[in-house]
Amino acid sequence: MKSSFRVVFLVLGIIALMREAFFGLPVIGGSYVLSLAWAPLGISILIYGIMLAVMLADRYGRSKELLWVPLIGIVFSIIAIVPFVAMILHWVMSLILIYFIIRVMSLPNQVGNTHVYYGGDTDKTVNRR
Repeated sequence: MKSSFRVVFLVLGIIALMREAFFGLPVIGGSYVLSLAWAPLGISILIYGIMLAVMLADRYGRSKELLWVPLIGIVFSIIAIVPFVAMILHWVMSLILIYFIIRVMSLPNQVGNTHVYYGGDTDKTVNRR
């Protein structure tokens, strides 16, 4: 994974984690979501949609193994219209996002092509850092 994609995933993941943790608070999160007529759930769907679009734009494919996280986030945000079910779904999504952040930090860095061809049949490997 390129470092620019990693930064985007970490920022979006931390923002989504803070939102899900707040929405999962028993009285405070529910009253906040209900007072704004479920608009925070729409914003959560937007955040997960952006995360999904960035994952699909990653051409190296290492982030595609985490494609299920924003998909589950979108589905859970749609189901979270039901008040008491929503609290449990936000707790589960918070745990999934913690896993997502740890997994994004542990993915190897993509440095591009490190094999240089000098013409003919001689080739040398370049060690980039």
